[in-house]
Amino acid sequence: MADRAAASGDDRISALPLDVRLRLLSMLPVEDAVRSSELSREWRGLWKKMPKLRLVGLERFETAEGFNKFVNHLIVLRGHLPLDKFKIDVRESETAERYPYVNLWIQYALICKVRVLNVFCKAVVDDCIQLTVPLVSERLTTLNFTDVDFEKWSALVDSKLSLDFSGCPLLKSLSMYQCTIYVDKISSKSLKQLLISFSSLSHSRTWISAPSLVSLELSHLCGQAPVLESMPFLQSAFIRLNEDQGSCDVMYPPVQKCGDQSCECCYGYHLSGYQSVLLNGLSNATHLELIAHPEVYIYRRDLACCPVFGNLKTLLLNEWCVANGLHRLVCILQHSPILEKLTLLFYNTEDVPSAMEDDGNHDPVEQTFACAHLKVVNIKCQVRNERVSKTLKLLSTCGVPREHIRLKLNQSRSHPFSY
Repeated sequence: MADRAAASGDDRISALPLDVRLRLLSMLPVEDAVRSSELSREWRGLWKKMPKLRLVGLERFETAEGFNKFVNHLIVLRGHLPLDKFKIDVRESETAERYPYVNLWIQYALICKVRVLNVFCKAVVDDCIQLTVPLVSERLTTLNFTDVDFEKWSALVDSKLSLDFSGCPLLKSLSMYQCTIYVDKISSKSLKQLLISFSSLSHSRTWISAPSLVSLELSHLCGQAPVLESMPFLQSAFIRLNEDQGSCDVMYPPVQKCGDQSCECCYGYHLSGYQSVLLNGLSNATHLELIAHPEVYIYRRDLACCPVFGNLKTLLLNEWCVANGLHRLVCILQHSPILEKLTLLFYNTEDVPSAMEDDGNHDPVEQTFACAHLKVVNIKCQVRNERVSKTLKLLSTCGVPREHIRLKLNQSRSHPFSY
């Protein structure tokens, strides 16, 4: 049949419906999609109507200058036809300075009412694209950034260095990977998913205000742990704190407040009526993972005013909850009335103070309470030591049957999402 079609000269691809042809073009590198105009009259200029544009630097161009010239010419020819998805990917660049038009391209996508915007500027050297164009769009729903510096943009929007996304009323998902986020506040009333990973935050606490948030991930961050405002609709959260997060510059080791009442890191959130840095904002979550180096004290300090985790069903913790005794684990269990599944990762056998080295709290085993809904407990560790034995005894005291507890030895140290 194909041979007969070729012999008869039939152009069956051109006979396909318009939306199918546009979908085919969107799968091609943009420079090949532009060349499709040479196929026939039916294809001439059709690329301009593609709902997706993916601009990849140095993938098909010998120089950054050639790529810049092509993209600038492309957007002039295309005009302001609507876009659904727009991606800038200049990962192979040697320096961000070789792509001086990135902000112009972002502005173009916003003018075209893009729905999903991806900006990947992963440079070989330690360099970031500096975002300077205001993000204002009534259609934008998704933002993904890699190696972007937000400091100049925040200064344009707010003199207080705030990432205010109120100009994007439909924004649902925001991802920032390896970004520079030296701002006082990140705010969005519509945002439902927020991921900040391997990024640098301010040395004073950044406030995160996202009252509609459903999913949150904060991991591998430099700078102070952020203050989380109320998130009444939060369902799942994954928080991983680095060893240096949580303390101000004058505190080492980071085990307590510095005593300076004017210190923003140690006391600033209290001045705004907040009793904790992280846990109050996470208190409505259904699924929660709290990972930290044993010496990081933010979780421990927040537990002094521990909220009730009234919706929490699945919880994952690591060694910080049993450093210097089990009372922190006890506190969380007492404030999680409907908890069904608990996972404890006890891999760090060197940096955690012994469970026997109580720091002044009462023996948690004597604080009898019941975990009525707890049906599954997973304890993953390298060896069964005294810490594990005391944890097992605590769970037994709380009414958790031994058959509901699974002890897994010699497991990997990785801490993935478990839900």
